[in-house]
Amino acid sequence: MLLTVETSRSSKTRGCAVTYRAAPKEMFGTCPDTCGMKPKDTGTVEIDRDYEKALGDAVPKGGWSWLYSHFSPDGWKHKNGPGRTVFNFSADTIADAVKYFQRGVPVVTVVPDGHWKERRAFKQDGLTFMRCPAEYDDKTDCGNCGDAKGPLCAREDRRFAVAFTAHGPDKRRAGDPDDPGGCYAACGNCAIHWRRLAELSPDAETEAEHVTRFAAGLRRGSRLRHHVAGDTGLAA
Repeated sequence: MLLTVETSRSSKTRGCAVTYRAAPKEMFGTCPDTCGMKPKDTGTVEIDRDYEKALGDAVPKGGWSWLYSHFSPDGWKHKNGPGRTVFNFSADTIADAVKYFQRGVPVVTVVPDGHWKERRAFKQDGLTFMRCPAEYDDKTDCGNCGDAKGPLCAREDRRFAVAFTAHGPDKRRAGDPDDPGGCYAACGNCAIHWRRLAELSPDAETEAEHVTRFAAGLRRGSRLRHHVAGDTGLAA
């Protein structure tokens, strides 16, 4: 189940094209069962290979496309590269972020609320973690992040990780990898869209076909963030 929005009005993704993905009757049904930010036993253990392949090519002409996945990169068939959707591994811990960055994988992670104080970056085990600029600059969002070079998260060859501050009503759990739960998408307006999507009847068009058509129809130079909610999993 795929919801596509040509122009987001969210404060974070304003001006970008975005998608939401859910399984029939289950919001978290495309997320890996190992994800520590979702309820237990609501995900999947397998990546949807047809959809994953289509995602890799679902980039607006002359633009940028990216996503964050909680599936381990060890199971990806997708290869990041110029002109392709950038798959970021959403690491549960800084240690995991460092490990996969050293393997050449673009990585992001979440840090607890109150982590930054006056800092905008920190370094651990040789890896620099840059804070998402939208968190400290009210003039920055995904629609203008990085200017002409493109969003930080859409740079497949970047030499740093991107770190987000845990947010939402359950931000304490989101910032603690030892305490399951805390998904930001499970509350507020995001959850409303996500829950409605899960209740829709499946369309005759496959998700691979849908995302391909959507990306191809966007205006030149667009920015496309896949999966404001959801992941690449094979829905049951």
